[in-house]
Amino acid sequence: MNRKGLVDAATALEDLAAGNTPAPAQVAAGAAALEKIHADFPAWRDVGDALFGLKALAGGSGMALDAKGRQRAGRLADVVRSLIDQI
Repeated sequence: MNRKGLVDAATALEDLAAGNTPAPAQVAAGAAALEKIHADFPAWRDVGDALFGLKALAGGSGMALDAKGRQRAGRLADVVRSLIDQI
């Protein structure tokens, strides 16, 4: 696993949870790291959700999250951070 990429993914998701726009470089690096994990564990829904959300942002899609969406982004950031702790 790419530790730096996972840190970028978690940080980008935390930015989304806080209602901020994450840095494009973090989004791209985070999506790339999550894509590698998703390839090995395609049934892991949380990783897939985080990956597809970051890929959409990296592709230029906007993301206006409501309170539930920000809460979900925060939860996904926690999941990604738990992966970092395993490295």
